[in-house]
Amino acid sequence: MKAINSFRTGLVYFLIALVSIFSAFPILYMAIISLKDRVLLYDPSNVFFVPTLENYKVAIYKYGLIKYLQDSTIISLANVVICLFIGILAGYALQRFSFLHKEKIELGIVSSRMLPSIALVLPFYIMGLTLGLLDTYSILVIIFIVFNLPFVVLMIKSFFDNIPKEFEEAAMIDGCSRIGALIRVVLPQMKGGIFATGIISFIFAWNEFTYALFLTSIKTKYISTAVIFFKTERGILWGEVSALGVVAVLPVLILCVASQKYLLKGAAR
Repeated sequence: MKAINSFRTGLVYFLIALVSIFSAFPILYMAIISLKDRVLLYDPSNVFFVPTLENYKVAIYKYGLIKYLQDSTIISLANVVICLFIGILAGYALQRFSFLHKEKIELGIVSSRMLPSIALVLPFYIMGLTLGLLDTYSILVIIFIVFNLPFVVLMIKSFFDNIPKEFEEAAMIDGCSRIGALIRVVLPQMKGGIFATGIISFIFAWNEFTYALFLTSIKTKYISTAVIFFKTERGILWGEVSALGVVAVLPVLILCVASQKYLLKGAAR
């Protein structure tokens, strides 16, 4: 029996290691390609080479990668802040109050997240054109909120489900208002879940491609669309594309590693 348990444990660890290797390999390979010069790029026999940052310099200085990072960060953070603010209030209302057609509203929230991005590009383009919002931060922030808010509301509501109402009632008996009880008693108990939801919402916005491609051009730059500028008459500039990929992935990896504790707490709730 002990041998069987040891075998199962070993098999689980082996499968985890295998999945981890397959997941990490594309990122590692991309990082290696980004450090090769153009002469060595297409020669896989050159295992050992002198790393160069030339691809990063081209991506930053020639293609303005810093502008892409700046705009993407501002838009993604704005999406997170607004989604969390509205999501906390909406999730609280859905969990704590009873009102007419509550179930239908929840179903509508779930259904709104199922629409494919490409199906709504034209309506959003016409809206942006009519309101003069094309190629601005505002149009992307609005769209990201529309698509990410249903997810945030449902996640936050699920965290409220795990907080007994008695905590709020006790605080209100002691003199807190309902908002005061929410801020001082309830939210601190679900800060891990809120943080995890914010990170996932940030990643959703950061990785968005379709809307950023069709609704931005000159004034607003988005990191996921930068790749299209590395396709030239000479072909695809794989070194610069790999450098872009590393720069785009790195903030998300750092954010996830730095906030791993909160992500695990949020997943456990």
